[in-house]
Amino acid sequence: MNKYNQLLTDLNDGSNTIIEKIPELTYIGNPVLRTKAEEVSFEEGIKIGKQLLQTLLAYKDVTGLGVGLAAPQIGIGSAVFVTYKDDVSKIYINPKIISTSEETNLYKENCLSSGHVWCDVRRPKVITLSYVNEEGKSITEEYNDFWARLLQHEYDHLLGIVNVDKATVGTIDYRFGNPKGERLRE
Repeated sequence: MNKYNQLLTDLNDGSNTIIEKIPELTYIGNPVLRTKAEEVSFEEGIKIGKQLLQTLLAYKDVTGLGVGLAAPQIGIGSAVFVTYKDDVSKIYINPKIISTSEETNLYKENCLSSGHVWCDVRRPKVITLSYVNEEGKSITEEYNDFWARLLQHEYDHLLGIVNVDKATVGTIDYRFGNPKGERLRE
């Protein structure tokens, strides 16, 4: 077996483990990933947010990867997503991107719903996001670089968009590298 085929076999074995241990994850092809999410009450948002965090942490335990997860990715068509980075979790209820910069950057994005496929995606470098947090407070904050990208990626899920929809032409590929080694590029 050549090296490429062995890598694909290894990826498939990893996929089977993920599907087995985290069956609630949805993948490209599931219609919920192509449907615009609906706003929710604060109470419902908290309930979904906790479920998302539990799933994201389970994924992290299995793969060592994952920093964000949106409700459609576990089959729920609600406007909620979570982030987990540097041991800090956050719930975003009914988020809306209210402004973006003209300046952009490029990054090879992986997505839990895209399996072992990643691609270069160009996104605005700075965004302003409004949302309700886990304390019920309405927040409007500006984010840049990695955080802007992460939040845009998760927000896209609420619009029925996945990363491969925004791929730079010719960059969709199997993820053989380590996503933790990726860096923002101009």
